[in-house]
Amino acid sequence: MVLETMNPTLETYDYLIARSGIVGRQILNLARGMLAGNGAAVQQAHGLAGFWQKQIRHNRLIIIRGFSNLVITFYTYYIGGSLTRRDQQTFARLKGLNGKAYRLTLYNALFCGLPTAAGYFLLGEGFGLLRGVHSLADLPSLIAQHTSLALGLLSLTVDIFRMIDSFFNRRCWAPLGIFPMIINLPTYLKQIATYLRSVTPNTSLFLSKAQTKKS
Repeated sequence: MVLETMNPTLETYDYLIARSGIVGRQILNLARGMLAGNGAAVQQAHGLAGFWQKQIRHNRLIIIRGFSNLVITFYTYYIGGSLTRRDQQTFARLKGLNGKAYRLTLYNALFCGLPTAAGYFLLGEGFGLLRGVHSLADLPSLIAQHTSLALGLLSLTVDIFRMIDSFFNRRCWAPLGIFPMIINLPTYLKQIATYLRSVTPNTSLFLSKAQTKKS
């Protein structure tokens, strides 16, 4: 048996991206476009006459590249790190992080997940303060407070686990939250549908055999 290695060709990326749901595909396609255009070579001016023009272009290029790198970093570790495990691995290949996809989970949990959990706790305390505004606000604010604090505790627990596991075991994990659920739900549904098709017998074949026996 001949083992074929997967080369980072356009066809390979198309296949990997096509496995994701409709939202995940758009995120990965945008990442492919951003990461492909980020390292484009820029022609530099030559000659003493164009010294100041060269300096202006150079400074402008530094600003553009700095902003571009900031956007790409945010997109990689916040958006990319919020995807499913398989999509994070695809995202990492697009960025050239082969074998280091776990960094998306690690940095997402460290720099995005933990602040989000802290935000839930602060929001819960804010709802708690509303109870002193009016007596009618007691029940809704109490429910909102406990819900927010519970989400914060759950999010904190999940992100600590993601951080530790990705660091030691080099595995990717999708975070817990509303945003990750929104972008990953189509992918999860597609995976479930693919699994059901693989385990469900061919209905048409079953019917044809039944008709043959009947006749």
